Amino acid sequence: MSISENLRDNAVFAPKKKEEAMIEAVRKYIGILLLGEAKYRRSRYKRARKIANRAGYEVYKPHLIWLEDNAFLQAKAEVTRRGIIGIPNDRCYELLDLARTAQDIRGDIAECGVRHGKSSFFVLSGFGAGTGKTYHIFDSFEGVSEPVESDRDEQGVTVWTKGELAVQEQTVLHNLRGFDMPIELHKGWIPDRFKDVQKATFAFVHVDVDLYEPTRKSFEFFYPLMAKGGIMVCDDYGSAYCPGAKKAVDEFFAARPERVLSLPTGQSLVIKE
Repeated sequence: MSISENLRDNAVFAPKKKEEAMIEAVRKYIGILLLGEAKYRRSRYKRARKIANRAGYEVYKPHLIWLEDNAFLQAKAEVTRRGIIGIPNDRCYELLDLARTAQDIRGDIAECGVRHGKSSFFVLSGFGAGTGKTYHIFDSFEGVSEPVESDRDEQGVTVWTKGELAVQEQTVLHNLRGFDMPIELHKGWIPDRFKDVQKATFAFVHVDVDLYEPTRKSFEFFYPLMAKGGIMVCDDYGSAYCPGAKKAVDEFFAARPERVLSLPTGQSLVIKE
């Protein structure tokens, strides 16, 4: 990589002022030149780990394979270029990789709760072109619904207010432009528009609606429609901000044969038997 290429890439993708991005690009170029890329990455990781440890946080080790996955990096770069915000990178990779494993499973794809479309971008990237599937998006586009008692923590507090996180459907369609797979928006509060797909079969369903009632309704509806081996993911399962989502998933699968796998990303995974 030449210094001009390094400067150009960082100026485009780094979420900093242009001058700061240029300085960082020069530092990176010189560091790689002096140490080599692998040693430079290790030195950066050690510094980041020290800072994170002081604050009680974790930093991903640089040797993790998913950090260098080509499909993930390409999708990540395009999401950054388009300015799509949303879930963190580890969850994005998990969705992309799970989508790759579900390419040959019979049925369509659904996402309940899309916000800006970042998670959808990685799911669509994982499935790729030529699958014959349709991507269904269910969202009110009016933000989250009204929290209920199950959405409160042990202190009786909820972080959610009805209407927050609202995004216009035109924003989502713009962010997801260019994919080969047909995308259908079903605008309305969950579960009002589920009837649109009541005769369909699904290979992959991603539920990211934060609260107890829409999470429970989503699993109640889609579970019987899942093909054998189909994948169901709940984005909010491991979040302390979303106790209702975890309760809904645990309650629903308590009397069913599938096991709910809790992932370190905060997501949960269920594979239909």
